[in-house]
Amino acid sequence: MGADMQEATAASRPTSRPKGPRLVGLDMLRGLTMVVMLLVDYTGGCYPAINHAPRNGLHLADLVMPFFLWVSGLSMSISVRVRPGDSRMGVFLQVGKRALRLFVLGIVVQGSWFHVEDGVPTLHLDLSSVRIMGILQRIAIAFIVVAAAEIFVPEFSRFRHYASARPLLVTDGAEAQTEQNPLAHQRGTFGLWIFGVRAYKAIIAVVLVVLGTCLTYGVTPPQSWPGCAATVYHCGAGDSPTERSCKDPGGDELRTMGCSAVSYLDSKILGINHVYVRGSDRPSWPPTWGFDPEGLVTSLSAVFPMYFGLHVGCVWRELKDVKGAIVHWVCIGALAVVCALLLSVWVPLNKRLWSPSYSLLNCGIATLTYACLFGFIDGGTPSGTRAARLRDWGKVVLAPLQWLGTNCILFFVLSDCCGVLDWLLRSLTWGVPYGEKNLMYWFQSIFLMKWLHLGNSCTGGYDDCGPARMVYVWIQIVSWMLVCGVLHRKGIFWKI
Repeated sequence: MGADMQEATAASRPTSRPKGPRLVGLDMLRGLTMVVMLLVDYTGGCYPAINHAPRNGLHLADLVMPFFLWVSGLSMSISVRVRPGDSRMGVFLQVGKRALRLFVLGIVVQGSWFHVEDGVPTLHLDLSSVRIMGILQRIAIAFIVVAAAEIFVPEFSRFRHYASARPLLVTDGAEAQTEQNPLAHQRGTFGLWIFGVRAYKAIIAVVLVVLGTCLTYGVTPPQSWPGCAATVYHCGAGDSPTERSCKDPGGDELRTMGCSAVSYLDSKILGINHVYVRGSDRPSWPPTWGFDPEGLVTSLSAVFPMYFGLHVGCVWRELKDVKGAIVHWVCIGALAVVCALLLSVWVPLNKRLWSPSYSLLNCGIATLTYACLFGFIDGGTPSGTRAARLRDWGKVVLAPLQWLGTNCILFFVLSDCCGVLDWLLRSLTWGVPYGEKNLMYWFQSIFLMKWLHLGNSCTGGYDDCGPARMVYVWIQIVSWMLVCGVLHRKGIFWKI
């Protein structure tokens, strides 16, 4: 579901370093990704059109994870730099510490630590079934890999004479000197030389994509693998830890997950009990196979969106030319979309298997979206002009997205993206049964469903009522926008 998600995946920053203008469009894109994530996670079960595509294809929910990775990569171009007096290994160790904290936070909030049993919140972590991988864990792994390539893999110096005299990892003080170098703004080439300079680094990302693709599509599970049985069953827990069963027969979607190299390899590496989806070839506990949409095998290919975002950030860092950067981004974004659609003829778009066509298409969409935001919000427009007034109006209208983007770790953890605040509010009760005598049940099942009559068109309870869940999720989004707006105004940001 991100993150750098708030430049949480950055190297440590010396307090004496002067800060340049913030890329507001980047914060807005991060905030927009958070809004979409909460929307599809909370209401996707009632509205399949915005939920993850069952098999092949691309729905709104399928954009979220690649966008997180892409945004993290762009943020990395700002924050990961080797400065005078710092060793590359020292910078890498600082990056590693942040990645480790992000990974641990992911296990805490997505590793089955918070439970609601019989409507009552409980807190316990079962080490025998903790989920190892997740959204934050995947971002942490991709970040450490891309950061290692950025820090240690050398540039292709043959192309450096087309650029400025400075390397890609430099001090901010050197930027003023490079702006005096006319070669730093090769506007006629729109930064095409950057591909050459970063060729060795790009090779690392491509090799990982090829490796992940080969494992995903080249490995065939043995015939004895339970996930390939004629009939597979979804395994899950009930309202209490003792209510565990594998009685729900799955369709083609579940069998596609189970009878895949991703399921087979991740189950062997991580363990069947430590992945997100668990199933069986028989209608009885325990599970005999597992599948994780954020597993280790597909995380190899997931490195590519983060590297793509890093490249986009490096283009702006090198050119410092609005027109040149936007032209570069639009060209590579459009090319990525076209190539992905052509590739999808042979390798279909598939989020669960993280197919190369799916990854490339999302990179293109993210790049084009950011190019629009950057040109509209951050692009240099002379003050007093009509375009400048339109830009100022846009900043005001889209400011709530910026607020979410600058405090998205807080939003991700406490909102129903992870549900920590919901869990806390359900723990405050005023009688029995506890599952009904709490603020969340009253607001959702009484206020929304009965008082506002949103449940009139629903045959089931709140969990199956699309209109009520949609209204609730937008109330939650607006509320978090206001909270993050206050924190933004006071300069309070929660970072990892």
